Amino acid sequence: MDREELIAMLNKDLADEHASVIRYLVHAYQSGEDTALGSMLLAMAREEMWHMDWLADEIGEMGAEPDMKQGVYPHDPTSNASLLRSYIAWEDGLVRGYAVQAAQVEDSGVKKVLMQQSKESAIHLRRFADMLAKLGPAAEEPLVYADTGELSTRVAGRLHQEMTGEYRLVLQHLRHAFVFDAASCPVGSELELTAMRHMKHLSHFAEKLAETGHGPEFVHPELETSSSMVTALQSDLELTRQARDRFAELSRSPDLEGEAGLRTELQNMVYQEEFLASNVEGLLKEAQASAAPVAEGEECELSAQTPHASGSGGFTVGSLIEE
Repeated sequence: MDREELIAMLNKDLADEHASVIRYLVHAYQSGEDTALGSMLLAMAREEMWHMDWLADEIGEMGAEPDMKQGVYPHDPTSNASLLRSYIAWEDGLVRGYAVQAAQVEDSGVKKVLMQQSKESAIHLRRFADMLAKLGPAAEEPLVYADTGELSTRVAGRLHQEMTGEYRLVLQHLRHAFVFDAASCPVGSELELTAMRHMKHLSHFAEKLAETGHGPEFVHPELETSSSMVTALQSDLELTRQARDRFAELSRSPDLEGEAGLRTELQNMVYQEEFLASNVEGLLKEAQASAAPVAEGEECELSAQTPHASGSGGFTVGSLIEE
């Protein structure tokens, strides 16, 4: 398998893991995080985030572009039972697929990652099977998510927009962390930490939508994909400041009358976005200072490298929805 084939394969795997994260998060929000099913699904989403992290790190270390788009996750949303059966079939495919891929690659680091993901997918399969048995006949009841009427159409639409905005920040920060994660570009851990906070903000919007009968949607946004760290951080900073301003405006909106809890969370998000913006601004100033002696566009650009196993230090995507 040549380099380009390997990158294409890992990017397909990355998209599949991304789809797994989104599917399990949506189901968890709709089930309720305080239920046995919801709690398990959140745990599964976190582990799939680790898989995303491992794959994207390998791609970034090869000097290639990680594809941050979602794959397609076939599932049957008729009932909890039909969904769990969908998940069992999906994870079974991953178990076999990763094992086949591991046998095809020569690089020991990549092989190790693929074999580990095959083993963990087997555990996921068993967990889903155990949960299906635990829920019993009740899991066959059709799932119906009725609009409670608590949110107007306009407010529900706005919360979906804010979900997309925070989703964009999560993915963009992660993309930049993966491609600039090198000794000469020490921004990866900081950007993954900021992504964790944006993911928490996203969850507030998603949870509110789910509990009021509105299906949370992860609409894939356009991302900044420059090979210049300065350009990348400038975009991250601008988006973070825009989010801060939107949250401040939304927290004062008369449309949220009676939503004291959401107003409080929005006010906290304003403070956090301001803090995150200041952190990104600091990274940007350091990047600009480092880039000063060289020609524009040469400051920490992507370059082809020999693939090798990723390190495990620092913050990773696996911690994104943990407090």
